Amino acid sequence: MYRFMDRALPDLAPGEQMLIWSMRHWVGAMTLGRCPCSALGPAFSRWKVGELLPGFNMTMFLLNLEGQGPLKFGPQSCAMVHDDEAMLLTLFHAAADHDYALVQRLASQVVKAEALSPFVAAIAESADVLRRIPVQRTN
Repeated sequence: MYRFMDRALPDLAPGEQMLIWSMRHWVGAMTLGRCPCSALGPAFSRWKVGELLPGFNMTMFLLNLEGQGPLKFGPQSCAMVHDDEAMLLTLFHAAADHDYALVQRLASQVVKAEALSPFVAAIAESADVLRRIPVQRTN
């Protein structure tokens, strides 16, 4: 988690930048009463990770509905990774590395017990897509 905390977004790998952008846009869409899938879908298609949308949306949905408490996400204009964003990046990386002990430990801190299984499954599904389809840096 600490490897991402207070890091500048341009210093992150493209997939990590995309996840931060997506988290912030998901929260923004929900705040405005918009469908997050409609808000994120075109960008996911441009990044060629359209199949990431269901798992990512479920991850964020469960955090929103079954979270242990509110998480804080930075505004789109912020160039730094915030604490809760860093923790979620760590979760995605742990799932990609098949470190399910860490995934379970971190997930149990952010979602209620009854949501743990679907949350871990959604994180794993998302990490699998990102492992198979790397996000390219855009300039």
